[in-house]
Amino acid sequence: MAKRRQPVNSITAQVAIMQAAVNEIAPPEHLPLGEKGLPFWRSVIAEKPKAEWTGHDLEIAALLAMSMRKLGEQEVELENEGPVYITGGGNMAQNPRCRIVADLAARVVKYRQTLGIHNRAKQGEARDVAKRRAQAFEVEADNPLGDDLLASPTMQ
Repeated sequence: MAKRRQPVNSITAQVAIMQAAVNEIAPPEHLPLGEKGLPFWRSVIAEKPKAEWTGHDLEIAALLAMSMRKLGEQEVELENEGPVYITGGGNMAQNPRCRIVADLAARVVKYRQTLGIHNRAKQGEARDVAKRRAQAFEVEADNPLGDDLLASPTMQ
């Protein structure tokens, strides 16, 4: 049976979180990312507190970072080539790179779901997100910082 995780408000959990926070998380050595993959790695790792990452999570995170890098490269190539091309017989055909991009995008989504860093895991149910966003839009619309009622800082 898996060891139960301590509540975040316990002293034991807070100490573990603080200890993990000072360590940099490196990609697994058996899944080399290269220099181009490291920005994606850092982005993925920033999605969860360092104390929550397990060894298996880090492997999935490395695969996600690799897929994100490849997807970006393929998207650039597709943008340069265009989604359709003219065959030797003069017919129009879909660029095969479209399928590669779609497969990589699906892979990225699945890896994010596996790691629990997709939107629903982070934000909650759609109805709750909609309520929070509606409230945020109200606050933005009624923002007193955007009008001339408050004094602005001046340079001396």
